[in-house]
Amino acid sequence: MKKVLLTFCFIIAYTFVNAQKTRVYFKDKGEQLSLLNEATKILSPASLARRQRHNIPLRENDLPVSQEYIAQLKMLGAKIEGRSRWFNYALVEHSNPTVLATLPFVEKLESPKQYKLNLSGTTSNFDYGFSRDQVEMLKGDLMHARGYTGRGVTIAVIDAGFTGVLQAAVLDSLRNEGRILGSYNFISKDTNVYMGGGSHGASVLSTMAANADSVFMGTAPHANYWLLTSENIASETPVEMDDWLFAAEFADSVGADVINSSLGYSTFDDSTDNFSYSDMDGNTALVTQAADMASAKGIVVVVSAGNEGSSSWQYITAPADGDSVLAVGAVDFQENYVGFSSRGPSADSRIKPDVAAMGLATTLINFNGEVRSGSGTSFSSPLVAGMVACLIQAQPTRSVAEIVDQVKRSAHQYWTPDNLLGYGIPNFDRAYIIGLDERAEQKMASFSVFPNPFKDQLNISFSGEQEAVNANLKVLDPSGKVLLEKEHRFSVESKLSLELDLASGIYYLHIETDQGSFSQLIKH
Repeated sequence: MKKVLLTFCFIIAYTFVNAQKTRVYFKDKGEQLSLLNEATKILSPASLARRQRHNIPLRENDLPVSQEYIAQLKMLGAKIEGRSRWFNYALVEHSNPTVLATLPFVEKLESPKQYKLNLSGTTSNFDYGFSRDQVEMLKGDLMHARGYTGRGVTIAVIDAGFTGVLQAAVLDSLRNEGRILGSYNFISKDTNVYMGGGSHGASVLSTMAANADSVFMGTAPHANYWLLTSENIASETPVEMDDWLFAAEFADSVGADVINSSLGYSTFDDSTDNFSYSDMDGNTALVTQAADMASAKGIVVVVSAGNEGSSSWQYITAPADGDSVLAVGAVDFQENYVGFSSRGPSADSRIKPDVAAMGLATTLINFNGEVRSGSGTSFSSPLVAGMVACLIQAQPTRSVAEIVDQVKRSAHQYWTPDNLLGYGIPNFDRAYIIGLDERAEQKMASFSVFPNPFKDQLNISFSGEQEAVNANLKVLDPSGKVLLEKEHRFSVESKLSLELDLASGIYYLHIETDQGSFSQLIKH
């Protein structure tokens, strides 16, 4: 068997020894623009229904890449490896890609960045068995008791291989009920995700989907799942970020509500190509841009913060730096920070990770489908993703931003976030209640704070049904110390400007009125 494998590898190397992988960006969508008013030809009914719930219109970046442009690339000898409708490019192999730049519809060529993947870890009312600590820590048991177990919600798992899923007894109901909606391997370009790609994806999936009462229960035991492989465990090639993007676009097209990805990108095989900490700014890495785009399409994206806390890198990895994603750090069963969990903030000083969950000795399955334990933010992330699916089941009309905000506001150190656990460990039962409190939403909507971040002056405006309101304002530091307190009477559409001489950092604005209270994080 080894001999056959080596022969195969030699043939591939010989055939493409001079080929280069290149992103070919197009100037427009060509003939595909005619589909802009024919959504049903582009996206699945589930995808369109999700967008309708969130009032997300069909945009040009939803259209496929031009088939005519692809055909012309092929005529010039390009082998098409993948294509991105969101960013309008084709990933190609070509021995001399510069010839492709002469085509009139080509905007630019780009060489994919490399990265290093961090695959961490070892190989109604439920009795949670071995998974009790990790579920109850998030108050998942309370959400499940309310009847919210992820039913009807679709989670796309973008990961490495899923070896063990077909053997695992704790996933019997997942298979038997047809809740694995499908699979795709973006490495081999086929549907085989169960062999040859390792078992990391299976372990991740099990923390959400396990359904074996008194043995092992996941956080979303009744959700639907797509299993998508974007990581090639045999090598670390530049194109795997592109494959992650292709997987996210696929997840969008089939109507996924949640993406979980326990993958992280920080350093390169060639150290001269490493990401720097300054690249963790929410805008630089392709995979971060892809994660933020998925969020803009109505998908809640949950990712691992990374396992670099004890390394020289130390910080979060991409796409955890995205401003629209939920990046999840790790704690132990006593809710203490675990040293390997990557730290924040982002390079542009945002709170990261966003939240945390149990990532030390997490219950999961191994490559044989056996119940074991493993450690890493790879496993704290899907615990949160599963609970997000339960929250979406309970409140399906809430936007991505609202769901993410509810999760953060429910966390145990929301008022005193730090660079280790972010806003802390979410309480999903509290997040559910926050979403039900329409009065609280009205109170929040009655005040606007801008600019945020601010420099020296912070403006606060008021709007509401009443013409005026008396308010007590406080600005507090993360420890709760009151830095400024002021009484003010707001009238409709009036503005109060506060001159604040503060050091750079995160602060809290709290406004108390006889109609209720308003609180918001502010950044200087």
